[in-house]
Amino acid sequence: MRLLIAIFIASVFCFSCAKKQTKDPVPVIEYKDFKAWKVNGSDTAILTIGYEDGDGDIFRENNSKGPNFIGTFYYLNSATHVFTTVKDIITNDTARFTQTILQPAETSYKGKAVKGEMFIPWQEFRKGDSIKIFMYKIFMIDDAGNKSNVLTTPVYTINF
Repeated sequence: MRLLIAIFIASVFCFSCAKKQTKDPVPVIEYKDFKAWKVNGSDTAILTIGYEDGDGDIFRENNSKGPNFIGTFYYLNSATHVFTTVKDIITNDTARFTQTILQPAETSYKGKAVKGEMFIPWQEFRKGDSIKIFMYKIFMIDDAGNKSNVLTTPVYTINF
């Protein structure tokens, strides 16, 4: 009898700690990991981001709706010791990087709560070899136009 009570209490504790997936249509992203290396003299990286979206429209079905992954690059200015953005010389505004993250093939998440990780491959992820210390601010926009939280990555120091 004590064994049954102990099993019952343990199972209630385990299941009460499980976080339910959100039904909120506004996506939430979180930083997971960043790995960087050189390939044939070119910067290469993989950024891992966790995501959760209550209505499953965080990914694009195709490229026609434009990018859904938008970010800003910040580097440590060695003269001022302040993180600075890169300016777009045409618009004279902060340069942004964009990417379209497509829905995985043969899968439809529309209308379903989704949670997982995405792996973003990057080449030339910084603006030149002289930049050694940098970070990103990133957000996503789903198909309905909902903007996620703004994710600020840790500060990275690259020594290659």
